[in-house]
Amino acid sequence: MKSLLLLLAAVHACESYKILVYSAPLGYSHMQFMGRIADILQEAGHDVTVLHPVWMPKYLSAVSKSAKQILFDLPREVSSGMDPINLNVWDQNSRSIVRQIEMLGKLTEVQIQSCDCEFNICTTSAYNICTKVLLGDNGTMEVLSKEHFDAGISELLGVCGFGLFNVAYLLPLTDKMNFLERTVNFISASIAQFVSLQILEKYQRMWTRHGVSCGEEDYYHKINYLLTNSDEFLEFARPTTAKIVHVGGIALPEKAPMTKEFRELMEREDRDGVVYISFGSVVPTIKMPTYFREAIFRVTRAFPRITFIWKKDSDDIAPEIPNLHSFPWLPQQALLDHPNLLCFVSHAGLNSVLEVTRSGKPSILVPIFGDQFRNARLVEAKNTTVLIMKEDFNSETFEAALRQVLTDNSFSVRAKRLASLMVAKPFPLKERLLSTVEFSIQHVV
Repeated sequence: MKSLLLLLAAVHACESYKILVYSAPLGYSHMQFMGRIADILQEAGHDVTVLHPVWMPKYLSAVSKSAKQILFDLPREVSSGMDPINLNVWDQNSRSIVRQIEMLGKLTEVQIQSCDCEFNICTTSAYNICTKVLLGDNGTMEVLSKEHFDAGISELLGVCGFGLFNVAYLLPLTDKMNFLERTVNFISASIAQFVSLQILEKYQRMWTRHGVSCGEEDYYHKINYLLTNSDEFLEFARPTTAKIVHVGGIALPEKAPMTKEFRELMEREDRDGVVYISFGSVVPTIKMPTYFREAIFRVTRAFPRITFIWKKDSDDIAPEIPNLHSFPWLPQQALLDHPNLLCFVSHAGLNSVLEVTRSGKPSILVPIFGDQFRNARLVEAKNTTVLIMKEDFNSETFEAALRQVLTDNSFSVRAKRLASLMVAKPFPLKERLLSTVEFSIQHVV
């Protein structure tokens, strides 16, 4: 009888819902995160449609593997504004509030344009149609309104999804600040609040032109839950609410395969291990400052017994160094999971941070722009990384950081401890996502 009761309790009767997921054109990691959410919901029996303005065609596989898709072809004048080459993120002063807000404003203008101009709507799967529409003529809204969606999911940065933009300036500060840092934090937050309101007003004016009238308060009230691509064991301690649900790591592969070529590179018997260097898929290495790349090359030569694997642009040139191997693409998760991986040198993009922390490996983080400064401070607070601000990055600081990570075993011990907490915690990520979305639809919260 006990077994029967357990069996009955395990049966989950799930009603199918129609869900719209807006995947904003913000980069590969964002597309991967939203695409994984869509796939999990689709695989659970829901009818999911992903709406995505195409900015990076080579990464379209990340949009979704199983859900229906509505793809917008962004005009060149819009997509060029989002090109990292035009953003000069390598030269941006990471300690300058003004430069950070300037870039935020530039990206916002592009997001508004992608929402407020003519697109080619190309749909796949069940729709299988292709027609040219103008958002101002409500063509897109007409297509979507016929679907009668039960719920919508969008990134906060993807304001076009539901008309919300309220992103604070992300400072490179920890949760333990002195008086000066707290003063800077307060001033920065105040400036960010003002700028965010100005940005939100631009979106409101744009939506009003298209017949969508909604006040600022209504935007907030329409959000039932906030799904964060973060982890409670990684975040700073702070007051929170049950409506903030951490699903960080849900987009990462459970078991990443590795080809023979990379396996042989990782397992060379004449080397002591591998250091993996990657600054993500958005920031172009071809625009990397000369002093920055020279520091990488000098440190590589200083550790001849270690294999360095560097992810760089296909049109970027690297010198012939015996222990340096460069590729335009790498199986990142598989490399991080390999036991011979000694250290990960990264830009501290959130997905990369989640991957390295969940793999239990130490790191050296060099944040470039945006939320990467805060991400790096999160890991630094766990004492599993060495943080180098990009203005301070040179051969001396890089070599000192690498020697510290390689010789101080406590970095590895703490990294493995953090990984065990993140991976083994109760309530699996899929279960969190499904139960939260389904509850949100079933009940007005």
